[in-house]
Amino acid sequence: MKQVFQIWIFLTHTTLLMIFTLAGILVTSLGSEVSAAQGDLYIWPKYSPTLNYNFRDEFPNLKEPIKNLKDCNEAGTISDGWWTFKWGPNKNPLVTEAAIKPLLARMNKDFAYFRDTMGWPPDKRAKEGYRSAIYLYGSGLCTDNKPNTEKGGWQSSIGAYPMVLLSYYPVYSFDPKCTYNDRISQMGACVHEGIHSVLADLPGCKKAAWFHEGGNTWLQQQAYAQQTNKYSNMGFLNGPAFLAPFMPIECYSGWLQDGSFGGPSAEGVNMFNGGKQTCTWRTFLGGHQYGNVFPTFLGEWLGLGSIPWIWRNCSGRVLEGISNKLGDEQTRRLISEYRAKQALIDMKKWSNACKAVLDARFGSNIGPEWEPSWIKCDIWKATPYAKTTNDGSGLLTPEARTTPGWSGANQVPLKISGKMVTVDFQPIGKNMTCQLCYRAVDGTPVYSSIVKNGVCSLRLDKAPNKNVVIAVVCNTDYIYVDDATRKAHFDYRLKLVEGATAAADIYTRWYDAKLLTTATAPPSVAPATSTTLSGLNIYSVQGSRMTISYDLPTATSVSLAVYTVAGSLVQEIAGGYRSEGTHTQDVLLGSKVRSGVYIMRMSAHSNTFLRAFRVVVK
Repeated sequence: MKQVFQIWIFLTHTTLLMIFTLAGILVTSLGSEVSAAQGDLYIWPKYSPTLNYNFRDEFPNLKEPIKNLKDCNEAGTISDGWWTFKWGPNKNPLVTEAAIKPLLARMNKDFAYFRDTMGWPPDKRAKEGYRSAIYLYGSGLCTDNKPNTEKGGWQSSIGAYPMVLLSYYPVYSFDPKCTYNDRISQMGACVHEGIHSVLADLPGCKKAAWFHEGGNTWLQQQAYAQQTNKYSNMGFLNGPAFLAPFMPIECYSGWLQDGSFGGPSAEGVNMFNGGKQTCTWRTFLGGHQYGNVFPTFLGEWLGLGSIPWIWRNCSGRVLEGISNKLGDEQTRRLISEYRAKQALIDMKKWSNACKAVLDARFGSNIGPEWEPSWIKCDIWKATPYAKTTNDGSGLLTPEARTTPGWSGANQVPLKISGKMVTVDFQPIGKNMTCQLCYRAVDGTPVYSSIVKNGVCSLRLDKAPNKNVVIAVVCNTDYIYVDDATRKAHFDYRLKLVEGATAAADIYTRWYDAKLLTTATAPPSVAPATSTTLSGLNIYSVQGSRMTISYDLPTATSVSLAVYTVAGSLVQEIAGGYRSEGTHTQDVLLGSKVRSGVYIMRMSAHSNTFLRAFRVVVK
């Protein structure tokens, strides 16, 4: 069978809109939406304006420092490149050049990548011409009066300048003679504290301690993945966000023992009795702030530049800062999108890594982490799915203790039958939404429209994996006010109307499905600007091959896929992290492709580029 591919070079933005509208697809253009019929799948619109920032624009010509800031009573220093190490007169004998020099080499290497490839600035010292600094804790410096056998490491400051304060233990981990079982993680922790020194000086997130941790681990995770092209692993503390989606996004220490949630900067968390700290959080969930699921979602779906944008523009808290740019309606939709894609583990190339951290603790028993604890709360068996009771008429009532907190969500698994699922959503709490979604057996994620109350329907054009559809009930409050915010839970009812026969078992891994890890959503049309279709070119060739090319102004991640005009995924195309410049790529379409019009979709730099082309089968 001979196939000829012809590019439609005359297609305009308007023509593309007509194609998609005639196919019955929800389309976005300049921020507007075309209404979909009841049960139609939902295409996530783009956000406008784009959240994108590059710190290179602010700090374009920083040179390597050649001097140290003398601000402490150091007895000795070793300097290398952008970093210097300082100690006092009581240095632990394990800390020698054999450890210090490899430590400085690691810091220079990692922070060169953050700075020169990813575009992040150095800390305040380096911005002002001084080397970034590591101080040896317990060595008799002006930083502390501890003995040289004390352990620990964190980011601190002297005067107006942030720095890294490390005890002998993580420093000695760099010595080749070190035999610590945790020496590798200790090395990574030193980089983590160096990142804190960078973030401490940025104008954003001054009331978002959770993002100072989660945004930090995201940067380290993203850098490693880009350098190795390995997206299969992420920190185990990404598990809490998936395991307990009812916890708020901007939450420090997770679900507390009294049923409330830790605030964005640990409000309500710390408690002491006679100078000894009382544990107020729950096992595993207490590390929620160290996870980076939300910034991972932003980086994949809004673009890698959205994270620097937050640090530059969200001066207080993250979601409230985003709303200042996107407005109230789009911010609430962003929360709903995050929660729905979390339910399907629809995180592009990070999807399998996300599934692994959820698998690791699924079904575990969660109680107070250690003694003395604040409250002897009941053990909770961990599952991302909300427990509900059925009154016999199909009215589902969620368990009160795990109803959503502010910006939190419930995932209610529903057994289905037939080709349409309909529920009647009855919100009791304020600012609630409901959305139906599922993974098809071929791995495609499918979403319904978002409703604020009443009928929510989804047509099952593709067979759902394991015959289960998830109802995602979300609270979209994003402004943290006070204790009333963090203590609130938001109630609702779900009435099964059509196609959903009962709530499914909450201790079954319904998320255990084929996960597509590149372009996993049908295309949406980008705003009509002069650059909408300029970033992607297709050249027609004989046979089953076509050639595409695209230009990248800076290095970024690229995803490519071919769709039918009805929005169904035809084929994913190899993408990944690409360097700056022009890229040409051969594409081999499968033998099952038939004559017709198709759409090539490319995502890069927080933009989506579309090209329509015709296949003629002879």
